Amino acid sequence: MIELINISKSYPTSELYSDLNLRLNAGDKVGLVGRNGSGKSTLANVLMGNSKYKVISGEILFNGENITFMDVHERARRGIFLSFQNPIEVPGVTIRNMLKTALG
Repeated sequence: MIELINISKSYPTSELYSDLNLRLNAGDKVGLVGRNGSGKSTLANVLMGNSKYKVISGEILFNGENITFMDVHERARRGIFLSFQNPIEVPGVTIRNMLKTALG
């Protein structure tokens, strides 16, 4: 389960979103839809812990644990990662096998 509690993110010239709340339970499937520049990729980078995307306020909980200030590698060890939308094909390597290997 992942939960966002009052997450806010802004740029120097504008606020992207403020007090965003979202709760996803295990097995939920979600699609983010919006125009270019609406914050879809930014939200993914915030969840992943990309150092270029600082959380101004709020918390990110993953399975009840606060991961808001964890580094990317710490989140990845817990099973959170950001994949490419159109991954490069590696002959003989399936996405399923790559993910199984990554999750150890």
